Amino acid sequence: ESNMTKKVLFIILVLLINLILSSGAQAGKIVLANDEWTLSTTGFYSPNDPGIFATNVASWFTGGATGDFMAYSSNFGLKGSSFISTMLSAGNNWTVSSMSTFDLPTLLGYDGVFLAGNAVDNNVLIDYVNAGGNVYLAGGTGWGGPVAEATQWNVFLNNFGLGFGTTYNGVQGNIPISSSHTIFNGVDYLYQNNGNDALVLLASDPLTEMLVSYNGHGLYAVYDSEAAPVPEPGTLLLLGSGLVGLACLRRKFNAKN
Repeated sequence: ESNMTKKVLFIILVLLINLILSSGAQAGKIVLANDEWTLSTTGFYSPNDPGIFATNVASWFTGGATGDFMAYSSNFGLKGSSFISTMLSAGNNWTVSSMSTFDLPTLLGYDGVFLAGNAVDNNVLIDYVNAGGNVYLAGGTGWGGPVAEATQWNVFLNNFGLGFGTTYNGVQGNIPISSSHTIFNGVDYLYQNNGNDALVLLASDPLTEMLVSYNGHGLYAVYDSEAAPVPEPGTLLLLGSGLVGLACLRRKFNAKN
């Protein structure tokens, strides 16, 4: 058996294993919102639909089920009574705390973590999403100013092809929402008040998508690891056939020698 045959056989085997493992990988998701006022008490005034938006996000995170969520923030945008009662009424468990230990074991106890303002360890967030966790992150809180606010999140966001702009965008008021994404089903307007632009770093990235923009400013973007192309059965069959074919050639080669 030649060394070349062994190398090719090994490469095909590795590719086949990687494709099989990647098709069953856990799926983490991120919703990036430019501003925290959307889910605030002010945001719940007509004609806005923050309650529908919030429960849609929760449902998208869990795949349609109710779940356990934590707002790791002291920001008013995630502590309003209207927002919390909406999440609880939908059957979700809701915890508000900025004092809990912020590490991977703690976060893995929740189906999703909602963040705004309070700085956290970006590497823990990266590990959480890579482990299948879900994150809602809102900017525009004024936490240290626009540059500092973007900087405190962009290590995490850039790892998943997203980012925050380094200036506040001046978008204010009840902004019409037009998007076919599931998190905006039934949502016609959402309130904004001077947030950090939501950014998608690479338009061709299949895992990220800008969902809503307004006058050139990105308002809502997502990362969805489930959007990764799943290997088609034909691809796996082709690799498997190649593996079998090489095995047959090896047997014929050994038989002749």
